[in-house]
Amino acid sequence: MEKLDTVTLADNLAENQESILNKETDFDAEAVYQAIDNLHVLHNPIKDYFEMTEDQYYEAESDHKLTLIDLSDKLTDLHDRILTNHVDGYANKDQINLTYNHEDPYEDDFYNESVDLHVVIYSLKVIGAVQAIAPKVLQEVLSKDAVLSIGLAAHALASNA
Repeated sequence: MEKLDTVTLADNLAENQESILNKETDFDAEAVYQAIDNLHVLHNPIKDYFEMTEDQYYEAESDHKLTLIDLSDKLTDLHDRILTNHVDGYANKDQINLTYNHEDPYEDDFYNESVDLHVVIYSLKVIGAVQAIAPKVLQEVLSKDAVLSIGLAAHALASNA
């Protein structure tokens, strides 16, 4: 994937956000999965995590940013998302800092697609910006739970289409 493909994907999703939410445009989960896999942050392809339990992920790979409540549930049932929301630092000195916050697309007990779409778009924009200038540093500093969250959000959007 070219260095700017992640940013381009995020921009295209943002441009079509309203039509995606209105079901006029299909959400391309496969493109998001490919972008995630191309980051080379997770140990396995993102689709491998959809059948995994919270406990399996917690024990094998989690960096403990996600709030995992019922460890016997599948990751796809998880309501917590980690949004990558900010980057700062010095790329020329290999000092990159990312900040995160929690999002819940199931707040008030109903699924809010716009929250998951925001997690996908905004996270990919921030991650793509760093990927374009400091890809190796990105792999070292990017939260596995944040990357998983993008995949879980994309999976939920595709499943609820």
